[in-house]
Amino acid sequence: MDSISGKSISIRALTNEELQQQNQELKDQIAILTQQLDWLKRQLFGRTSEKLDHPDLFSDQQTEKPDSSGDAAAPEEGVQSTAGANPKSEKRTRCIRKNRLPENLPVRTEEIIPEIVQANPEAWRNCGFEEKTQLEKEPAYFYLRRILRMKFVPIENPFSPPVIEPAKPTLIEGGFWGPGLLAEILSNKYLYHLPFDRQQVLNKQRYGVDLSPNTMGDAAATIADQCGLLVGRMKQRMLEGGYVRADETFIRYLDKLIPGGSSNGYFWVYRGLSGDVIFDWQTSREHHHASDWLGTDYEGILQSDGYQAYENYCRVQRLRGKKVIRAACLAHIRRKFEKARAERPEVIDWILRIIARLYMLEKPLREYEADAEVRLRVRQNRSRPLILLLAKAFKRLIATRIRPKSGLGQALHYALGQWPAMQTFLEDGRVEIDNNDTENDIRPSAVGKKNWLFVGSPEAGKRSAVMYTLLISARNLGVDPQAYLQDVIERLPMTRPDELDALLPSNWAAANRAAHPAIKSERPHAA
Repeated sequence: MDSISGKSISIRALTNEELQQQNQELKDQIAILTQQLDWLKRQLFGRTSEKLDHPDLFSDQQTEKPDSSGDAAAPEEGVQSTAGANPKSEKRTRCIRKNRLPENLPVRTEEIIPEIVQANPEAWRNCGFEEKTQLEKEPAYFYLRRILRMKFVPIENPFSPPVIEPAKPTLIEGGFWGPGLLAEILSNKYLYHLPFDRQQVLNKQRYGVDLSPNTMGDAAATIADQCGLLVGRMKQRMLEGGYVRADETFIRYLDKLIPGGSSNGYFWVYRGLSGDVIFDWQTSREHHHASDWLGTDYEGILQSDGYQAYENYCRVQRLRGKKVIRAACLAHIRRKFEKARAERPEVIDWILRIIARLYMLEKPLREYEADAEVRLRVRQNRSRPLILLLAKAFKRLIATRIRPKSGLGQALHYALGQWPAMQTFLEDGRVEIDNNDTENDIRPSAVGKKNWLFVGSPEAGKRSAVMYTLLISARNLGVDPQAYLQDVIERLPMTRPDELDALLPSNWAAANRAAHPAIKSERPHAA
């Protein structure tokens, strides 16, 4: 009996089973915390790249080493070999061969003659030179573009009204900045992560030209509003293609109407067959946003990670009688096992090696741009046995009573939940093995938000989505995004509705790829 309150307190000794259960729960919690700590250490101090090399898997496929004698030591055809050639000059040639420098890069030669020779050149004979080559750059420059619309009157009738070419319409009526400057400002922000205020400082300090950030923002808003027509047409064509890859990423946005003044918004990103990518801005991650964007008439394949919004959409579409198939992402499955590697390294390393084999099979298909039929045949013959092997291994591991809350348990449950959708890429050669391309499309916005931190308003989020859509699509299609945007800004006001398709990134790239090529970066593989 409690002497203070008068209430009885029952004290019960825990049974052995209850103690064992508590002990197991504490062990699970320690394992989870240890896994999280290992992951944080890898993020801070280790390698974050997802690319895996497993030379032991392919030890039987040794690359033949070139012979050190004979033709192997001969210089490349078309390259003159001279005794005593300057090694620095050869270094520049090697840079060009490796595509680090363009072959048509202008060369400016400077001859430095000693003063004693300049004083009496007739007394000296040139016996050679020592060469040093440097890569140099001159800053870009501003200029005023004066457009004079000349007026004319007939010589025979000088008092008649003058003839003058009508002024061309512009996206920004009465705007002072030209299309080239506007395209550079927008490319700097949305592709190269330079906020408007930093661009103001840069241009003021380097060129003495003061460009107002407010004017930059107003120009971006006007251009994005006008270019929304192109995005609508891109969406229509993407859905007609029957293969959409989806992902989403959050970003903070400012809004005075909500508590705290800011909240998380989301870019929902969709990628089509041609390389077009569309950003859709929403102020939440609610499931219905994916359904609203894809619509009730879409039929085809939807590739995504395990976020339930996409699976729910496919299920509802099938109930409506629409043929919608979901494809999973092997990179997301692999990441779950990578995070749990410290728990059972011998088991997880085996799983990662099998996944690496699947990526090795995909690598030549991508490099040689194999068509869907070839990809399907290779996957049916070589990838399918590995997929079946992984499924069998996952089921056996689950049967060994691995703790569900452990990292390995979570990875196994996630993989088995995704495995029916993971096999879609075996049945359709168009489908990629993962959704990494879409994640790469998101990267500019993910890096950009570290610089400009917030989207200024919900409306600014929608306009940012338009600019990301046009610029990243152009980059994916192999053309200079800035050159594309400049042409759109200049031509869109004069384009009739039935001619809009010519300004879509895919059509513009097909017509201008040779004149405005983009520098392509290698796609980072997950394994």
